[in-house]
Amino acid sequence: MVAIKKREAVIEKIKKLMELQLSAERVGQKGEAYAAASVIHKLLTQYNLSLCDIDKDDHDSNDGDIIQSEKYDSEDEYGKWRRMLLLWLAKENYCKLFETGKEYSLMFVVGERNNVFAVIQLYNRLSKIFLDKSKEYLIKEYEEKPDMTLEDQNNYIGSYLYGCANGLKEYMISLEKSVDEKFLAIRWRTKIDDYIKKNKKRPENPYYISLDVKDKKAFAKGMIDGRNTRLHEEIQ
Repeated sequence: MVAIKKREAVIEKIKKLMELQLSAERVGQKGEAYAAASVIHKLLTQYNLSLCDIDKDDHDSNDGDIIQSEKYDSEDEYGKWRRMLLLWLAKENYCKLFETGKEYSLMFVVGERNNVFAVIQLYNRLSKIFLDKSKEYLIKEYEEKPDMTLEDQNNYIGSYLYGCANGLKEYMISLEKSVDEKFLAIRWRTKIDDYIKKNKKRPENPYYISLDVKDKKAFAKGMIDGRNTRLHEEIQ
């Protein structure tokens, strides 16, 4: 009984933190929103909970609060690694990635409110982590090859980042899904499809991203780091 009451108290605390996070996001207080999200993820990890446990009573009673995230550039000077990263984070959190703009230059995520915020938090955090690591590796590589051109440097960083995104993808695919997780994935996919039809949104752009690997050594480093990423540990 004590354990059940403790779990219920933790869930209530997480719900209040989620409300705080949403309020902070609305008024542009990103620091406070990030702090709230950090505590949420620590509690989820500590008590072996998921976002689905927090609002599971609502999953079958209504359609949930389906929202669309803000738009992000799907490509930067190092390639389309960001699209690959966001695509797989969205899939793992019951969301869908969509693209818009000229030549599909912008991307956004659609899903239940808490899931979308989780995806964006992880995307922003992991993007920074992977970019910071790529710079550290490049510095070491430049010490060994001081004649590297700017093109060589961009190729090194781009290949590493593609490796990170692909390695993380492989790690997430390798995780065995429970029946509940598979069930929720089906339920949310259907609800998102209904939302898209109702709001007459353009369907997903299904084109395949080829891995633009120009430096195999950097790509291999990225694959290792991507595979070893543990999402709950990266949210401090």
